[in-house]
Amino acid sequence: MRNSWQLILTALVILLTGCGKNEDIKTLTLNSEDDISGLTVAVQTGSIYDFEMSKRSDVKVARYNSAPDVVAAVTTGNVDVMKDDETCMSPSDLRNHHMRIAMRCDESFDVAYAFRKDDGATVEQFNTFLDNIRAEGTYDKIYSRWFDTEVPDTVNLPAIEEYSSGEPLRVVTHSLLAPLCFRKGELWTGFEIELLKRFAAYAKRPLYIKLLDAASGAAALQSGLADVWSGCIFITEERAEKVLFTKPYYQCHAAYFVLDKGAAANSSFWTGIKDSFYSNLIEEDRWQFLVDGLYETMVIAVLSLLLGTLLAAIICWMRMNKRRWLRMVAATYIDIMRGVPLLVVMMLMFYVVLAGSSLSPTIVAVISFALVFGAYVSEIFRTAILSIGRGQTEAGVALGFTPLQTFIYIILPQAARAAMPVYKGEAVSLFKNTSIVGYIAIQDLTKASDLIRSRTFDAFFPLIIISIIYFVLAWLLGKMLDKTVKTQQS
Repeated sequence: MRNSWQLILTALVILLTGCGKNEDIKTLTLNSEDDISGLTVAVQTGSIYDFEMSKRSDVKVARYNSAPDVVAAVTTGNVDVMKDDETCMSPSDLRNHHMRIAMRCDESFDVAYAFRKDDGATVEQFNTFLDNIRAEGTYDKIYSRWFDTEVPDTVNLPAIEEYSSGEPLRVVTHSLLAPLCFRKGELWTGFEIELLKRFAAYAKRPLYIKLLDAASGAAALQSGLADVWSGCIFITEERAEKVLFTKPYYQCHAAYFVLDKGAAANSSFWTGIKDSFYSNLIEEDRWQFLVDGLYETMVIAVLSLLLGTLLAAIICWMRMNKRRWLRMVAATYIDIMRGVPLLVVMMLMFYVVLAGSSLSPTIVAVISFALVFGAYVSEIFRTAILSIGRGQTEAGVALGFTPLQTFIYIILPQAARAAMPVYKGEAVSLFKNTSIVGYIAIQDLTKASDLIRSRTFDAFFPLIIISIIYFVLAWLLGKMLDKTVKTQQS
């Protein structure tokens, strides 16, 4: 529980201190690339800007996993400037977060959709579709709809014919930025989404869209779990060696963003809290993301706990079996599961071991968590059983019990009491570790906060909310298991 409290307090401290730094931050003026020399530049990890900035020895690069984190780094004064696509923040977003574009870069990048190397036919089909809508003027209307407005997140996606049968077009995207690709409630929308929906109608294929981070999106494409990788993907020679790019459908310019001190100084702390509450929870019914994410988290946690406990019992039995080969298999399994990070196990199960199956990401997550949980808990069970004196087993047999009856009625109750405190800790850890399932396209509680943050660019409020939820649920789980121990002891 201590870690949960520390997380909540740390987030509150960051929120409070971040709101107070604006007075000390100077508004930067940039006229050329030379002006960023000596500054700290924030970029998204793995982006083309990360690659560019890493080549420069005269700047300090700060890497963040998401756009909201990059924006938060600027607004709290942890970095001097951020570099990203010029469309990564709409004019209204810039005003809301007291930021401005300090300099637009001359460099530009071709943006395209990425397909698998073996799907050249679909790439050609998309290129034909793109040429057609350009020739008939439809493309210009789509572009104007999303880019010729200061509030692209208020634009309504036009009705487009959808197909429910046929070969699905499976899309993964890591982008959640207006006007390119974002969500309004359950609806995917934006410039890229409209193009994809029109292409799906053109190809008479049902369209399915999932949210993944950039690295996972590329892996999903290459492993055959997705047909299209979207999200303002720049065409580079390195990427072209692994995927097939369509013709460019958009050209993106880079820009440097800084904090607008004058605008930031006019905002008050309590007004910011009130606005954050409304924008993160009330507006567009964004609280529904948290409800749906909590349900997904609870399903994964409960099923993993049950399956993992059953698996732990089997492994414990193998570990204590008289057959040497069973003991060796169990010991090897335990060493592997305890030596490989849980995230790596889950990624391997999703992208390699079960990549060709029809199992949902939720089931894959449950299996992955159960495999690791079973390895740890089996040793807890074994240690608890060994702590019971052998004399009690002999006494049970002497009283006429079979070995199985002796174990069930004499050894197991005592071992369960000894194992439960440590088992409780592992169960709580399993529940908290479910926060990583977003890496395999599961919209759990943590991913729900990412969805909200991507719409509001509020880096802290959604994290504080889910920290409180995680803490309360972990506390309740611990209390429930404590009650189970007390019931057994009585």
